[in-house]
Amino acid sequence: MPAMNVPLRHISVDVDAAQGAGLPGIHMMDVAEHIEVLSGLGTHGDGMDLVVEITFMEGKDVDDIPPESSLSVHTVHARNGTHVLATIHTTGPIMRLFTTTKGCWLSRPTWLNRTMGLRITISGTANGVRAYRKGLDSLVPGNLKLRISRSQPGIAGVGPSLSPRRREVLETAEKMGYYDTPRRSSQRELAQRLNIRQATVAEHLQRAERDLVAYWIEHNSE
Repeated sequence: MPAMNVPLRHISVDVDAAQGAGLPGIHMMDVAEHIEVLSGLGTHGDGMDLVVEITFMEGKDVDDIPPESSLSVHTVHARNGTHVLATIHTTGPIMRLFTTTKGCWLSRPTWLNRTMGLRITISGTANGVRAYRKGLDSLVPGNLKLRISRSQPGIAGVGPSLSPRRREVLETAEKMGYYDTPRRSSQRELAQRLNIRQATVAEHLQRAERDLVAYWIEHNSE
C-alpha cells in the first residue's frame, strides 16, 4: 500500500480521575469498571455513536447507567458475564468536541477506567489535532499527559474488516436511528436514502452485525 501524501498526527491524552471529576462520564464509574471504544460510527446530532465493550461491576447492568452520564445504549449486541458489547450514543463534552472540530476523529486506544481515568486517542491533520487539543484544554483542568505519534496507532486497525459499502450502510443506519429504541427509521427508509434495494440493506446490516459479534465473542471467550 502506498504511503499517504497527507501527513497525519495522532495523540493520546490521559485524564486522571481528579481532572475528570467534573465530566459527566465519571458517573459511569458508579456502575462500570472499564469502557473500551471498539469503533466509532461518526458524529450524530450533538454527540457521537460508538461501539463499545462495557465491563460492568458485579450486580450492575445497562439499566443502571445513570442518566447524568450523558451516555445512552442503543443496542446490546452480545454479553459475556459482566462484559457487554453495545452501540451507544454519548453527548459528553469531550466526545461532543468532535462534532465542532474539523480534520480530526476518534481513534483507538480510547477507554474509561475506574482506576486509571480516561485515555482518548485523536487522529487527524496537524491543524485538526491541534484544534481538538486546544478545545480539550478548555474542558479539563490541569496539565494533560500526552503521547504523540506520527504514525497510525497500531491498535486502530483491530476489529472486523468491513467493506466501504457495508460500513456506509451501518453508519447510515446508526445516524438515522435504526438502532434506537424505539427505532426511528426502517430498512425501507435506509434503502431510499442509500438508493439501493431493501433486501440489500438487510443483507449488509445482518452481515455487519454478525461479523462484529463474532469478532467480539472470539476475542472474549474464556
